[in-house]
Amino acid sequence: MIETLWKLQDVQLGGVGRPRLSGVSLEIPTGVIAVLGLSGAGKTSLLNILARFEKPDEGSVTFLKNTESRLPVYWSPSDNGLWPHLTAWQHLEVVCDSPDKWLAQFDLTEVADSLPETLSMGERSRLSVARALATNTTALIFDEPLNHVDRARLHGYWDVICRTCAERNTSLLFSSHDP
Repeated sequence: MIETLWKLQDVQLGGVGRPRLSGVSLEIPTGVIAVLGLSGAGKTSLLNILARFEKPDEGSVTFLKNTESRLPVYWSPSDNGLWPHLTAWQHLEVVCDSPDKWLAQFDLTEVADSLPETLSMGERSRLSVARALATNTTALIFDEPLNHVDRARLHGYWDVICRTCAERNTSLLFSSHDP
């Protein structure tokens, strides 16, 4: 039986000129879930509400899974959310005991001592995803993960993401323009 992770009931979120979300009612199951849509469709707004960075103007959002022994949700925003004063290695050291493992899996070993401002956009995207995966969380929320990574390398990184989520029984909710 598939568990429900979130339940949304008649969620409304205002915007300029038109609502960002209007009348959203749904149940989001555990597992891997993609939120697909064009720019401006409300993907980021939905993820912001699920991560509790925004509150809906109306309606309710309930996180239903028991998370007593784990961090409930880890959010990886589309701007990567990296701290400018920490190196790539330090970003991982903050959340896990094995930074080298994650650096290697995302081809970041050579930039381990680099600050985010010196990394390419693809390296920043990979570091943000690696940091999220290195946490012990019930659910990961990724807003357009790996969107600056070369298409030729995407499949391998998605393999790492899916394998890690399966091994840890971690749910993954991510947004994308690209099915």
